[in-house]
Amino acid sequence: MPSHMIRRAALYGTAIALCLGAAPAFAADAPAPAADAADNTIRNTDDIIVTGTKVNQATPITASVHTFEPQAIVSRSIIENSIAPTADYSQVILLTPSASLLPSSGNGVGLGDAKIVLRGFKDGQYNMTIDGVPFGDTNDPTHHSTSYFPNGTYDRIIVDRGPGGATDLGQASYGGQVHLISREVENKFFVENQSVYGSFDTWMERLTVNSGEIKALGGLKLMGVGEYKTTNGALTHESADWTNLFGKAELPIGNNAKFTFVAAYNHSPFHQSDAGGGATQAQINMFGQNFGGVDPSQAAGSGYTNARTDWNWEIKTTDFEIARLQWNVASNIAIDNKAYTYFYKNFTISTTDSTDPCNILSTATQCSGSAYKNAKAQGTGLEGSGGATLKGDIPGYSKLNQYRVLGDILQTTWTNSLGILKVGAWYEHAETKRYRYFYDFTSASAAGGLGDEYFNASIMNNGSNWSWDQKTSTGFVEANGTPLPAYLNFDEHSGWNQIQFFGEMAFKLLDDKLTLTPGVKSMVFTRFIDTPIAAQSSRHSLYDHQNYKPTLPYATINYLIQPNLSIYGQFAKGFVIPSLSNSLESSGANNALVPVVPVPTKTTNWQTGMVYAGNRINVDVDGYYILASNSTAVDPTNPNVQVLNANPARYEGLEGQISYVILPHLTALANATIMSSKDETTHLWLPSSPTNTETLGLLYNNGIFNFSFIEKFTGRQYADSANQVPVAAYDYGILSASAKWKNYTLGLSVTNVFNNQPVTSIGGSTALPLYIFQTRRSFQASFKARF
Repeated sequence: MPSHMIRRAALYGTAIALCLGAAPAFAADAPAPAADAADNTIRNTDDIIVTGTKVNQATPITASVHTFEPQAIVSRSIIENSIAPTADYSQVILLTPSASLLPSSGNGVGLGDAKIVLRGFKDGQYNMTIDGVPFGDTNDPTHHSTSYFPNGTYDRIIVDRGPGGATDLGQASYGGQVHLISREVENKFFVENQSVYGSFDTWMERLTVNSGEIKALGGLKLMGVGEYKTTNGALTHESADWTNLFGKAELPIGNNAKFTFVAAYNHSPFHQSDAGGGATQAQINMFGQNFGGVDPSQAAGSGYTNARTDWNWEIKTTDFEIARLQWNVASNIAIDNKAYTYFYKNFTISTTDSTDPCNILSTATQCSGSAYKNAKAQGTGLEGSGGATLKGDIPGYSKLNQYRVLGDILQTTWTNSLGILKVGAWYEHAETKRYRYFYDFTSASAAGGLGDEYFNASIMNNGSNWSWDQKTSTGFVEANGTPLPAYLNFDEHSGWNQIQFFGEMAFKLLDDKLTLTPGVKSMVFTRFIDTPIAAQSSRHSLYDHQNYKPTLPYATINYLIQPNLSIYGQFAKGFVIPSLSNSLESSGANNALVPVVPVPTKTTNWQTGMVYAGNRINVDVDGYYILASNSTAVDPTNPNVQVLNANPARYEGLEGQISYVILPHLTALANATIMSSKDETTHLWLPSSPTNTETLGLLYNNGIFNFSFIEKFTGRQYADSANQVPVAAYDYGILSASAKWKNYTLGLSVTNVFNNQPVTSIGGSTALPLYIFQTRRSFQASFKARF
């Protein structure tokens, strides 16, 4: 029997034994303390965690008895003690039910972007927030796991597997909510420094300073976190480094108000081809599974000159600021206002296709075959696809994605004899600039215009280094009538204005045992494009806007059978605003502009479950059934229907998670999901949607010694919508241990304990697939000093 199947059988057997062994304790387990009489539901705006039972303090993954939808609350303990110090939030979320990973590379834990899939919903189909503020890209609401917030900046993560309630905001409640809660500012002064060294020559230094309460300044509390991380990477020549700064300030204003300010900054240059993550089979055969790129000195004889490091890199810079005022206007009325802004910039240099092999018989004719992508000289007119081929010259491009988002969220809460009323509004404005220009990297590099993290705009744009790569015709013109040059793919300005109103009434009945919460969200979203040169897909100048007005009703129920046992249910509508590429950027036949206004894709969610939170055990079990509809775009000027998104889909499954305190200081956890995520038209599995996920863990912590082992299993899935490219099931183990002496802690983490290196993702095309493998076993040692 294969080793992964043995581990899978052991995983199932242990999980079943754990549940059966805990069953007698379930009845005899001492009840948990009653929750606060006020609304104690864990939400993205809360500064509290679930009731303080032993199991909730001991386990890193738990659920609240007051929830109205399936959730996993991941505490700071798993971030500190059970995963690699360099990990980002994707590795934390991965350990929760129904979560799987879609990596962009196999470069190492936290050393490359990764996307989380929830119940088969891809990144961009669920919301992500920090302290209740939603964030994401402005072409569609996707995320970058190594940008904005490293794991030293958040205190816990709440994964709500559902559209959420009134305060759960974002453009993609379609598939759920992921809430990051920023680090809490503590009352006592401390300074903590953590040094990390590990596999792939990975270094990290993190300094955390907490001021404690400064009474001379009115009780002001400050926290600052500075982090620098660098690595050579598990893949060849995919080095990277990250500089992160985080600050938080809390100031009491009288006895009834508090002002909080959060700020974050991230700068991260790294080497990676933008033309497609992964390696071809030919590259793997030549260099091995850890192929990422080649050094410039190796390029001529490597066969892949276009994969050289100094021609494939990107630099990301971000910042994020939140100013929050919480004010108890009266004993039963509270106002919570958050003004925020965030910025993202990605400047990328990449060869057009780093997977093209080159002729290594002679450097003079390298990459000169008819099958290879070569730079193109200017043509004689507008009739062709680029100009004359420059044999041996390699094409590439510069790419910019830059945006600034500003917004404000105002919420008012009124506690009355019937329950709790929450109403509010969310306003947001975004502006984006994106472009892509094509160059002859061979001539540009020789002229000194291009190098490793170096781009000289005056040399690159002097007219002698363009690659006239793009198709062109008399229809491609700028707003002033100038023909669009073939070295320009797009140069686009876009943005949006949106306002969302929300409200819910939580009716508290039967002495607060029964909570019924009807609510509604209603959004007016206007996307605009103001592009005098060329939009991305159509390559036309374009001035236009579109309006979307989704309204989402929902109703939830939570019934406390006992103070520590509840059942819950939810009916809710979710939605996702159409992506820019499926709306304003879209084009029709022969690249003619088509004013398509897609209907926001919606989901209808039904789910129910139960939570038990005793002193030694926490159990959460649920079932869900979700229908995704409205997934076609309708052209209002044409009775025909244009299909721009996926077909309608159906998601259904059973989920469960359990944490059990076996002995003092020793806790076991397990979660599992059996799910189906299928296209309703073809009845095929949706891409990157596993059939099942499981997690099994054992954690010991007595305050001096800490030990944990967690194994994650991801079931079979397909890389394509036709289900012709299977990705086999695989598992992933993490072993962590540490010892504390006085103010010092020495730790060791081992990621991918069993050194499994299966294919975890397949991209590219059917003719030329690109493979990403699970990163081989890695180690990280850390030394932490706190005073």
